[in-house]
Amino acid sequence: MSKFRLQSVAFVLTAFLLGCNEFMVVGVISDIAKSYQASLSTVGFLVTSFAIIYAICTPLITTLTGKFDRFKVLMVLMVIFLIGNTLTAVAPNLFWLFVSRIVTAAVAGTIISLILVFVSMIAPIEKRAMLVASTFAGFSIATIVGVPVGTAISNAFSWRDSFALISVLTVIICGFLYWLVPRNSRQENASLGNQVQLFRDRRIVLGVIVMVTLMSAE
Repeated sequence: MSKFRLQSVAFVLTAFLLGCNEFMVVGVISDIAKSYQASLSTVGFLVTSFAIIYAICTPLITTLTGKFDRFKVLMVLMVIFLIGNTLTAVAPNLFWLFVSRIVTAAVAGTIISLILVFVSMIAPIEKRAMLVASTFAGFSIATIVGVPVGTAISNAFSWRDSFALISVLTVIICGFLYWLVPRNSRQENASLGNQVQLFRDRRIVLGVIVMVTLMSAE
């Protein structure tokens, strides 16, 4: 298998892991509530808080880390994601569970942003759109395959084991990313103002509307 295909698989699997971490809670929310003897409404706020932190932190962290080496930032954020997800699996109480979800939500959006930057770097122009679509498909695959599998693991063993499996897979994917991701990439100064200006492009606005609609439907 060529290096380009290995890189493509690694990027798609990264998106898959991020999707599993984000959506798996929905499938095991009743089990979490039982383990902490909490109400479903209280545990359900895990989903809401994740979405809020994700939306707020993604542009902020992307901007703040823009001046640093992209490869190093990606690897650091993957380690933080691993720590957050592992904390989810071993959280002794509901407070630490919320902390763990905040940690993973804070870095997940920036990770996928960096992955897409590397996609544009490694993919020939004629394959770039397909690889971007395949990477985003990792999220869809997570809802179709990852979440039911996580729920099945939760039913057979424990909801903690579902997240523990994500941590194990994250370690493996981190190894592949360390091996396959390009080390040298040109850095560009970024600012929140530049990101806001993107919304002047009608195509970007339409793309955001499509994604919001899709996520709402899920």
